[in-house]
Amino acid sequence: MTTLKHKPLLLLCITLLLSSCIYFGGSSPDDVDYIVESYDPVIVKREIFNTSVTLMPPQKQEVMGKIYVKDNFLFINEPNKGFHIYDNTNPENPVKLKFLKVIGSTDVSIKGDVLFVNNLVDLIAITFNNTFNEVIVTKRVEGVFPELFSPDGFKADLAPDEVVVDWILKN
Repeated sequence: MTTLKHKPLLLLCITLLLSSCIYFGGSSPDDVDYIVESYDPVIVKREIFNTSVTLMPPQKQEVMGKIYVKDNFLFINEPNKGFHIYDNTNPENPVKLKFLKVIGSTDVSIKGDVLFVNNLVDLIAITFNNTFNEVIVTKRVEGVFPELFSPDGFKADLAPDEVVVDWILKN
């Protein structure tokens, strides 16, 4: 039980505690730290983006992503760049065949002879000829996946015919 001489001290502590929860006005806009974007978007026109899937000679693999096995072939994803394609007839010595450039790719699924790949915001269906010399995008479903945000969480201001393919750190 508190005595009479401790009540003023208790009331002062309660008053100070409660007053710290009260908003007494803001600071001027000059005193506020605004969050500034640290990255610039790399924007490509949709018509160019839609034709960016290409079959290339074997490339040096820098980062390994998911691996998919289909018949005697290995498809090894290089995240956001594409797929390294290997002839795996001899698993002891896989042979590099081609590199399938697919911007923004991170995954693949294969049904029959059709590869289903994420191409940044789109889902595409791809077929090859039997010698892996030609690739055909047989179907493109636009806007299936979310837009690529900057590493610090910002969204680019885009026209309807544009796609963000990357973000570059500002100097």
